Amino acid sequence: MTKQDTRSADSRDMYAVHTMFRREFAALPTLIRSVSAHDQKRTRTVADHVALLVDLLHAHHHSEDDHCWAKLASRGPHDVAPVVELMQSQHQAVDTALQDTERQTAAWRASATAEDRDALAHTIDGMLPLLGEHLNAEEEKMLPLIDRYLTADEWAEVGNKGLGNVPRTKVPVLFGMLLQEASDEHRELFKEAVSPPVFAVMSRVGPMALKRYQRKVFAFR
Repeated sequence: MTKQDTRSADSRDMYAVHTMFRREFAALPTLIRSVSAHDQKRTRTVADHVALLVDLLHAHHHSEDDHCWAKLASRGPHDVAPVVELMQSQHQAVDTALQDTERQTAAWRASATAEDRDALAHTIDGMLPLLGEHLNAEEEKMLPLIDRYLTADEWAEVGNKGLGNVPRTKVPVLFGMLLQEASDEHRELFKEAVSPPVFAVMSRVGPMALKRYQRKVFAFR
């Protein structure tokens, strides 16, 4: 039986996750608008990238919704409950924008028209402030409460459940994205969360997979 880690959670790794989402989503509008109208191949490639990021953010939020908020609300109701309600409300707002993004990505993938391309880029432009507001609020208000009320094992479960919803073929690319701007401190936290052997492989394979992926997606660069 594996010994449980009852130390307090250390949520500093979330800063690296948020950095990834801020960077990758902020790059989307320019990337989308760079695709020429009726270029079906480039449209499919970039639409697939948009869909991947949307899926990653959905998985991240669903993991928090399913494995984090209820525990926090039950352990520190007076100071945690209002923050949990804020997180849930912000998740709902971002999720609505993500659903719009999914619909418009599908439409653009099918048509490859300038009209659908620009509509998708415009929708993501509008989502960025919502996403930024949520990530900032989570860092300021929620992470200190996670460190106070969750154990290290419980916090690792949140991340691992989210990772479990990522297609296996995309896991190396995800690790590459996570490690792209990660500090040594964040790398050590990731290593502990996913286990040193797994991290040893992914820290080597991930950056290489990401480079190949970026050459394909950002071909215009």
